Amino acid sequence: MSLALQNNEIDNVGETIVIGLGETGFSVARYLTKQNIAFSMFDTRTHPPLLSAFKRDFPKVSVRLKTLAESELAHVAQIIVSPGVDIHQDTIKDVIVENSCECIGDIELFSRSTKKPIVAITGSNGKSTVTSLFNEMAKASGVCSYAGGNLSPPALDLLSHHDAELFVLELSSFQLESITSLQPEASVVLNVSPDHLDRHGDVANYAGVKEHIYSKAKFSIVNRDDEYVSRMKYSGEVISFGLTRPKEGEFGVIADNGDLSIAFGDQCLLPVDELALSGESGILNSLAALALGYALKLPMQSMLKKLKSFNGLPHRLALVADKNGVSWFDDSKGTNIGATISSLRSLEKNIILIAGGIFKGGDLIHLKEAVTKHAKHVILFGQDASVLKQGLEDALSNDLHIEIVSSMNEAVEVAHKIAVTGDQVLLSPACASFDMYENYIERGCDFEKCVKGIVL
Repeated sequence: MSLALQNNEIDNVGETIVIGLGETGFSVARYLTKQNIAFSMFDTRTHPPLLSAFKRDFPKVSVRLKTLAESELAHVAQIIVSPGVDIHQDTIKDVIVENSCECIGDIELFSRSTKKPIVAITGSNGKSTVTSLFNEMAKASGVCSYAGGNLSPPALDLLSHHDAELFVLELSSFQLESITSLQPEASVVLNVSPDHLDRHGDVANYAGVKEHIYSKAKFSIVNRDDEYVSRMKYSGEVISFGLTRPKEGEFGVIADNGDLSIAFGDQCLLPVDELALSGESGILNSLAALALGYALKLPMQSMLKKLKSFNGLPHRLALVADKNGVSWFDDSKGTNIGATISSLRSLEKNIILIAGGIFKGGDLIHLKEAVTKHAKHVILFGQDASVLKQGLEDALSNDLHIEIVSSMNEAVEVAHKIAVTGDQVLLSPACASFDMYENYIERGCDFEKCVKGIVL
C-alpha cells in the first residue's frame, strides 16, 4: 500500500519515503513500484517541474510539498534522497539518529540490485566526457554497455537493460555520500578542484567524499598529477595516468623531438595531435578512459580508434560558430572554477570570456591567474556576477576589462561588438545555471541561439 498523509503527518509505520521529485526521484519511484515497495514522495519545492507527470504516472502515491518537518518523518524506516537533497540537514540527521532510519540514494539502490560489472567515474571536471567516451570504447570492443547515473539516464533506469554486460556510471559527490554497497570493477577520480563547497564546506571534505568511489574497487585508476587524488586511499590494483612520462604499467605522455604521444610505459600509442579531444583536458580524459579500458581488458586498438573519432559532448567546449575570423565556443557545462580554467588553457589566448550564474564556492585566485594569462575581456551576468567581478578585480590590467551585463543576449551582443579577427569567445560560466535556467543544457542552447541570431 502507498503511504497515506493524514493531518499533515505520516501514520504508516516502517515504510519508505523518497525526497526529491526530479529526474532521479522519478527513477526511484519507478524502481520501487516495480519492486512492490510502498513509498511516499516529498519535495521542498511548491511546484516541482515533474509534479504533473508524477501524479499521472503514480496516481495512488501521496505527495507532500514545500515542508520537510521532523514529525512527518518520525515513523519512517527508510529515506531515499535525490542527489540535490543534503543528507546532513538537521531534520534528516535527527530522524536517522532517533529512529535508526536508513538514508540512502539511488546509486546504493542500484548497487544492491545488480551483479553486472560496473565502472564508476567521478571528478570535478570531465566525468561526463570520460563516461561517454569509455562507454563508446566498450561498445566498439563488442561489449553490451550502458551509461548513466549523474549523466542521464538515471542509474536505476539502466536496470531495464537485461542484455547489459557492463554499466558505466558517472557519479557526483552527492551520490557518493550515501554508498556502501558499490563494488566497481574499476573506479576513477579524474581530478578535484573547488566545487559544491556550499554543501561540502571545504575542498578537503569534498575530496573525502570523492574518495569513497575507490573503497571497494578492483582497479583504482589514479590521476597522479592531481594533488588531492594522488593522496587518496585506493583499493585493488592501482593504475595511474598523467601528463608526465609514464613508468612501467602507467599511462602518460612521451615527448620525442617535440612530438607528443600518449603512451603506456615506454610504448607510444597515438600521437596527441590525432586525438579528437583537444587541449590538456582532452589528453587527460583520453588517458583516463584508456586506463579504465586496460583494467577491463578491452582491446587497445579498438580503444585507440575511438579516441581518434570521439569529438566530445554538447556544451563542453563545443565550437558553435566561426565567423569573420572569430570563434565561438559553448562550454556551458563548465559549472565550476576548475572547468573554466581548463577551457581557458585549452584555447590559450585572445579569449573573450562570458561567465556567471550561481557561484558554488572556492578560491578565485586560480581563476584570476588563468584569466590574466589567457583572456583579454570578461563579460559577467547572472546572480553572482558581482561576486565574480570582485574576485577578479585584482586581475585587471591595461589590457583586460571586466563588465557586467543583464542577460545572455546582451553578453553575446557585447562580445560580438568588441571581437576582432583571431579572437575566441568562450561561454564557460564557472557557475551553476539555476538562477536563470533549468540546467546547463538550457543555458548552452540559449548561448547557441543568441550566437546564431546575432553573429551568423
